[in-house]
Amino acid sequence: MLRVLICASALAVPLTAAAFTAGDLNKLCEKTDVASRSACGAYIEGAADGIYNTIDAIGGTTGPRVGQYFCLPPDARSQQLTDAVRKYIAETPNAAGYNASTAISLGLGKAFPCRSSD
Repeated sequence: MLRVLICASALAVPLTAAAFTAGDLNKLCEKTDVASRSACGAYIEGAADGIYNTIDAIGGTTGPRVGQYFCLPPDARSQQLTDAVRKYIAETPNAAGYNASTAISLGLGKAFPCRSSD
């Protein structure tokens, strides 16, 4: 019996790994239950943090520099980030097919562009 259960579980696993798309993220963010809203906000905040830290590691985030995608204000709230990303997805043809982290980066860049401090 255990062998049958293991085989059935193995067959239930998809054979290809599909990327989490901007469309998938938007569907998650559309839901109104607490768990989905929390997951949406956490995914966007985590991706934004990862993008920022990756660019920082290669020397691109000390002030507005080439390669920096967005500059979040210190008082930015999770809902503001979510709204910015969802607006970008809604207003950009084909964005639903982008990788979710790409749409997050581009959406935050549009809403929170870096400004030169000249």
